[in-house]
Amino acid sequence: MHIFRLVIISFCAIFSSFSILSAQSTASLQGHVRDQADEPLPYVNVLLLSSADSSLIKGSVTDTTGAYQLAFKEGTYRVSAQMVGYQSFFSEVFTTEQIPQSLANIQLSEATTELGEVVVSATKPMIEVTSNAIVLNVESSPILQNGTAQEVLEKSPGVIVDQNGNVSVKGKSNVLIYLDGKPTYLSDSDLMRLLESTPAENIEKIEIMDNPPAKYDAEGNAGIINIVRKEQAAMGLNGQVGFNMGYGRYPKASPSVNLNYRKGAINVFGNYSYFYNKRYQINSIFRRLPTLEGITTFDQTSDQVSWVRSNNFRGGADWFISERSTLGVLVNGNVGNWNSRGDNITRLGGEYNNPYDGLNAQNRNRNNWNNLTYNLNFKHQWQDNSELTLDADYSQWKGDSYQSNDNFYFSNEGSTTEPPLLVRTATDSDIDILAFQADYSRTIFGDWGLEIGAKTSSVTTDNLLNFRTQEDDAFVLDPQRSNQFQYEEDILATYANVQKKWGEQWQMQLGLRGENTYSQGYSVTLDSTVQQNYFNLFPSASVSYTQQDQYSLSLSYSRRIDRPNYGNLNPFEFFLDRFTFERGNPFLNPQYTNAFGLTYGYRNAVFVTLNYNRTNDAITQVLEQDEANQLTFQTTTNLDLIENYSVNIAAPLPLNDWWVLNLNATGFYNDVQSPFSEGEQIDKSQFSYNARVQNTFSLPGNIKLEVSGFYNSPTLWGMFEISEQYQIDAGLSKTWGRFIAQASWNDIFNIRENRVRIQQGDINTDVFNKWESRVIRLNLSYRFGNQKIKQARRRGTASDELRRRTGDSN
Repeated sequence: MHIFRLVIISFCAIFSSFSILSAQSTASLQGHVRDQADEPLPYVNVLLLSSADSSLIKGSVTDTTGAYQLAFKEGTYRVSAQMVGYQSFFSEVFTTEQIPQSLANIQLSEATTELGEVVVSATKPMIEVTSNAIVLNVESSPILQNGTAQEVLEKSPGVIVDQNGNVSVKGKSNVLIYLDGKPTYLSDSDLMRLLESTPAENIEKIEIMDNPPAKYDAEGNAGIINIVRKEQAAMGLNGQVGFNMGYGRYPKASPSVNLNYRKGAINVFGNYSYFYNKRYQINSIFRRLPTLEGITTFDQTSDQVSWVRSNNFRGGADWFISERSTLGVLVNGNVGNWNSRGDNITRLGGEYNNPYDGLNAQNRNRNNWNNLTYNLNFKHQWQDNSELTLDADYSQWKGDSYQSNDNFYFSNEGSTTEPPLLVRTATDSDIDILAFQADYSRTIFGDWGLEIGAKTSSVTTDNLLNFRTQEDDAFVLDPQRSNQFQYEEDILATYANVQKKWGEQWQMQLGLRGENTYSQGYSVTLDSTVQQNYFNLFPSASVSYTQQDQYSLSLSYSRRIDRPNYGNLNPFEFFLDRFTFERGNPFLNPQYTNAFGLTYGYRNAVFVTLNYNRTNDAITQVLEQDEANQLTFQTTTNLDLIENYSVNIAAPLPLNDWWVLNLNATGFYNDVQSPFSEGEQIDKSQFSYNARVQNTFSLPGNIKLEVSGFYNSPTLWGMFEISEQYQIDAGLSKTWGRFIAQASWNDIFNIRENRVRIQQGDINTDVFNKWESRVIRLNLSYRFGNQKIKQARRRGTASDELRRRTGDSN
């Protein structure tokens, strides 16, 4: 537990810095807001606006006595006070040297006419490019709103999600997925189950960051995808109920409810959704294996039906201790199960001396999980707008799975003496995560922004596998394939980040993050331990220049790390049939990436981004073969070097008042260089591209029509050569006040499929996969309650990133 001693030292150093920095201050404005009867008005929005364009500089909310306070630096401003039921107040323009006395006591007059419901109808473009990210505004698309979070991710600029839930951005894998600014800590498959059970209508936008600043965890060589969920208004009772139904080959359904209630200093919130999805997929694998007799071929085909049921819930409360201090609690939960059944037939060809010509493998899988996270948080803001946030949380992931794999051999003559191979595997996984995080931000030296913070996390996992085969009408434990694997990981991180802006044109950001990692993996069965202890520095920097509305230019750099997820470290074996299985690798090392980015924007209409990534010890999925036993298995290993070059072009084009065209295209070049097993060398490179075209039509009667399509060219992913993919979608949306109806039709022509080729040394394999991609959906939702006052806090937890790496036991 040496990490906790380091934590204490780091936190003491941070809070000492707080004391020193707090001695500095900036100018501030304070006053009261009252009604016509001279009574104080609480919870009034008081906004500091730029005098040039009325853009928001800072905001404040009056306390129960009507008092407000705003801090600002030198400049020219105006103040606005707004509250529903009262006429808005706007001050005259003023400077920091001459502040009007009228701002000390602002008086609001009641509205003279009864107000109907106010609806903000400003429409954002579907794709925006900022200095830090490419932003996909989900609310601007009826297709994106009607579906699941997973489908939104699949349609994000430069993002590719394969049928196994692997995510890549501009040809780079190992993407860190965030929810509301906090990492998710889930394995790829568990994350996909969470996203496919999250209604897209609950998502506001998706931010794709190539080189995030030092405040973010250093994980993710492809950068960060931040999924920002909608927040409900905070005063009174408000919420939303919805029901999403769909049909492809099988039905899908997802009811949901989102509630928020605030009165006085207490805010209570919660949401719940149930998700059911049954789907179908076809897989085929054709491989050629050299043996002593010659070349043996294995022609495998399988049909699989899977269904998932999940319950997602989130609840908590905030206590606004004062205008500047908030204490909150939060509970996140995801409980569900995943089941599948499939028949896999393998036919042997070529030269072989087996007493059979093939086998029929009947697979049945059942997986249950229970994920709960408890969070305690505190936030305080000083009068000079410096801010401190503290997070402490505990997360627990429990899962168990059961697999039956019955292999029946057959002969072309109709009979064989080979007895069937009947296998039963059962796994139990327990993962516990404890995390603490502190962040402090303030202005120093007049106009420099400073952020410093620390984070510590401790993760323990315990995985048990019982492998049984049938002998004499009984299933007997196989000690050679059964295993218990325990893993412990402690990470201590500290960071500092500074920002500086010169006028309206130049902006700079410099950051440095340090992370110390201690890990130990222990195989109880084999009495084998793998231990690592390492420290790394992760610098980041960006500089940008903007020439009014003409053009903008930004340059960024960051160094990043990807640690293996807990499932990949687990040495357990999971079977498809007698000849094919998947195995973990406890000897994986972290990978390191140096990432560079350059973005050019022309008149907020066309944006071009260039990126270069160099990844050492790249964590990659590979195939390996055991020729003597005719086995092929998938595992994860470290390759020496992967280089990625990419260019992205985004162009949101409003052709006229009723037609908006969004174009997005990405080209990337992947170069893989590494020695492989038995002295072989991987030397593969390929240029690939993907493009998306989205048309949005505004029709009479408050109806929106969208028609979109995408194309992914053949792509190189490690040693996997992936074929082209494409599909066309359409959607409609109609709004009646607070009631919204949306319909969508994904993959209208049912043309999306996946083909993969693996050729390396003696490995020669072709894979085909077709899943249920053509789906029609209808989504109905209704918003109720007060939607227009102040917003609830956007919430995340300190342990979100660790849950992303929880092991996958399927």
